[in-house]
Amino acid sequence: MLEEKRTIYAGARFITLDGNRPEVECLCVMGGRIECLGSREEVLASIGSAAHELVDLGGAVVYPGFIDTHSHLSLFSNMVNWALCGTACGSIAGVLEALRAWAGKNPEGWILGYGYDDTGLPDTRHLTREDLDSVSTHRPVMVAHTSLHMGSFNSRALELLGFDGKADIPSGEVVLDASGIPTGLLLENAFFKAIESLPQPSPEQVMEHMRQAMHCYASKGFTTFIDGGVGAAGGPREFMQAYMELTRRGQMAIRGCLQLLPAEMDKVLEAGMRDLGSDWLRFGGVKLFIDGSIQGFTAALEEGYHTRPGEFGCMLCTPEELSEQVMRYHAKNIQVAIHTNGDRAAEVVVRAFEKAVERYPGHRPPHMVVHAQTVTEEHLRRMKACGVIPTFFARHVEVWGDRHKNLFLGPERAARIDPCGSAVALGMPFSLHVDTPVLPPSALESMSAAVNRVTSGGEVLGPEQRISAHEAVLAYTRYAALCCGGEGLLGRLSPGGFADFVVLDRCIEESDPMSIRDIKVCATYCGGRRVYEA
Repeated sequence: MLEEKRTIYAGARFITLDGNRPEVECLCVMGGRIECLGSREEVLASIGSAAHELVDLGGAVVYPGFIDTHSHLSLFSNMVNWALCGTACGSIAGVLEALRAWAGKNPEGWILGYGYDDTGLPDTRHLTREDLDSVSTHRPVMVAHTSLHMGSFNSRALELLGFDGKADIPSGEVVLDASGIPTGLLLENAFFKAIESLPQPSPEQVMEHMRQAMHCYASKGFTTFIDGGVGAAGGPREFMQAYMELTRRGQMAIRGCLQLLPAEMDKVLEAGMRDLGSDWLRFGGVKLFIDGSIQGFTAALEEGYHTRPGEFGCMLCTPEELSEQVMRYHAKNIQVAIHTNGDRAAEVVVRAFEKAVERYPGHRPPHMVVHAQTVTEEHLRRMKACGVIPTFFARHVEVWGDRHKNLFLGPERAARIDPCGSAVALGMPFSLHVDTPVLPPSALESMSAAVNRVTSGGEVLGPEQRISAHEAVLAYTRYAALCCGGEGLLGRLSPGGFADFVVLDRCIEESDPMSIRDIKVCATYCGGRRVYEA
C-alpha cells in the first residue's frame, strides 16, 4: 500500500493561535490534517525520508482559516445571480434601472433583486408597488431589503402570491396604504412566506450556485461557515440535499455546519440522523427567531425608536413559546442559536437560556445569541454564566452607525451597539459575522469594524467598545470554533487539526488598525487543498 505524500508549507510566518507554539515557520500536512509544525529543520527531521512536496509561500503570513459563525450561504447562493440593488445604485431610480438591466439579460420569469436600503438612499423610502410596476407589469418583480426581514413586490407578484388587503399572516404584515391597498412592502413572516413561493432552481443549478457562493467565501479567507437556519426563506429539503450531494462528490470547497429551523431539526431527530456528518458537512444546532431588524424598525426594544418614540418593534413569538423551544432542545443537548437584535428581545432570550441551564445544568451545548446588537452589560454577564456565546454583527457600526445614532436608536444606545469591548472586559468568548447576504462575505472588513468602530461618516462610535486586532482575529478563529463544535480541529494550527489556513500579504496584529480592511487574501487552503488563489 502506497503511503500518502506529505506536503510541507514553508517560507511564511505561521501564526498558529496555539499557546504551545504561537508562531512557526513550517507546516507539514498529510491526509488533510496537520501532521507536525515547527522550524523547517524540525519538520524535515520529523518526516525523515518520507516522500513529500515542498510549497514555498513567498514570505506571506498564514493564519488559521476564518470561520463564519452566522450567514445564510444557501440563501446567498440563490441570490448570487440576482440584481444587486444596494446603495451604490444611488437612488430608487438607480435601483429600478438595475432591475431593468437585469431583466433584459433574464427575459423570462421573476425579476429578482436584493440589497435595497431605504434609509441609505436619498429618497429615504421603501420601494412601492408602483415603482416596481414601472419595471414590468406582466412579469412579477421582487426586491429583498438589505435586512432580509422585508421586501417589495410589484402588482403582478402580489397577485400571484394572493397577498391582498385582507391577507392575515401571523407575525407578518402586508403593508397597506390609507385606502387599504397593499403598498407592495411585505414585513417579516409575510416576506418569508413570499420568498418560499419563488420558483426554485433545479438540483444541479442549486449545486452550481452553492459552488459559486463557497468560492466567494473562500476568496475572503473562510474555510468553515455556519448556515444559520437552512431554508429560512424556502427550500430546506432542496438545500440540504444539495449540500449532501456536494459532500458525496467531494465538491465542498469549504466546511459547512448547518443550523436548521425547528421543523427540519425535528425531522433529523426523528430519523436518528443527529450525529451523522463528515469532516466537510455536519448538522449543527437549531435556529430560532425572536424579533426583527433595527433598520426595519421591527427589532424589539425596551424604549421606543429614536425618531418613532411610540414604536417598540415586535416579538415573533411569545416569551413562553421561546422558553419552551429552548428547553426542549437544550434537554436534548442540542445547540440553540437565536436571532436577537433588540434589548427587549435579549431579555426574553437570556431568561429562556437561564431556565434551561437551571433545569439541565449538565448540558452545555454552545448556545448562541446571533447579532446581540443591543445587549446590555447585565445580559452579557448572565450569558457568560450560562455558557452562551454572542456573535456580533460589528459592521453595523460602519455601515449603519450614523443612522443608528440619528434615526434608529439615538446617540446613547447607538454607542453601545455590538459591544465587543464589553465581552472582552468580561473575559467571555464571542465571534463576528456579517450575515451574508445582508452584506457580502468579509472577515477582514468585519475585524476592522470591531477594532476601529468608525462609521461611514467618519465618526468613532462608542470608542470604549473597540477591541484589539488580536481579539478580532480570535473572534474569527479560536472563539468561532466553539460555535460549531470544532475546538481542537478548527480555529488554530496544531498537530491533528484540520489543515485549514489563509495566506495573507501581511500580519493583521502588526498592521495599522485603519489598514486591516486592506490586507489581501493571497490564497485559502481547506483540508490541505488550495481552494482559492488571488
